[in-house]
Amino acid sequence: MASPQVLGLFLACAFLAEVIGTVAGFGAATILTPVAALFMDVKTAIAVVACFHLFGNASRLVWFRGAVQWRIWWQFGLTGVLASLLGALVAGGLSSDAVKACLGAFLLIYVGGSLAPFVRLQLPRHAATLVGGGLLSGFVAGLIGTGGAIRSACLLVFGLPPELYIATSAAIALVVDATRLPVYLAQRAIPASMGVILAALLVVAFAGSWLGRRLVHRLPPAVFKGVVLTMLAVIGGKLLIEGWHGLG
Repeated sequence: MASPQVLGLFLACAFLAEVIGTVAGFGAATILTPVAALFMDVKTAIAVVACFHLFGNASRLVWFRGAVQWRIWWQFGLTGVLASLLGALVAGGLSSDAVKACLGAFLLIYVGGSLAPFVRLQLPRHAATLVGGGLLSGFVAGLIGTGGAIRSACLLVFGLPPELYIATSAAIALVVDATRLPVYLAQRAIPASMGVILAALLVVAFAGSWLGRRLVHRLPPAVFKGVVLTMLAVIGGKLLIEGWHGLG
């Protein structure tokens, strides 16, 4: 960070990403990672955003404490952790661009089917969706660094109220963050000089999630679902375009 002005711009972007991520239940890291790469080395950006993502999920659990659906957490989260380790191990042997393109297309088809009045595209509301979603999202997270969109698509079908949805999603993501972050630290991806920035990101994460929590309380359930589906469409389009260009 070359100047206080640049640092302020980066923290403002992080604040906005956390507000959006809290309202939608995912997306903060996906939004902030490419932005952070403009300010620092890409490997450092990934590690710094991983810390920010952990701070954000921890803060959501503070604001929405007591709302975690632990049955869903067990079925989705534990399989997700194991699959994320597998995804990280095989990342070097697969094409990330192909995975991005397929995932992006899947999300766009899912959103289109959810919104089209003549189509009834709905994942089944039982344990297989949670276990399968945990495996898929964890593997993709290990492979390309982001699995929140799949987690959101799976959780959305259970019709959880906004607070329960956000808290459960944050509890799942927190376990995945805690699994991958020590790897980044062991690789010394975060220089000691970034300590002040990490401290600032901790404050920003709590402030952004607090504002997101206030906004969630003002959203009717139908509007909340619309916000989540919109985020799924945006992330799906982003992944499809990135993957397509990478394959081309």
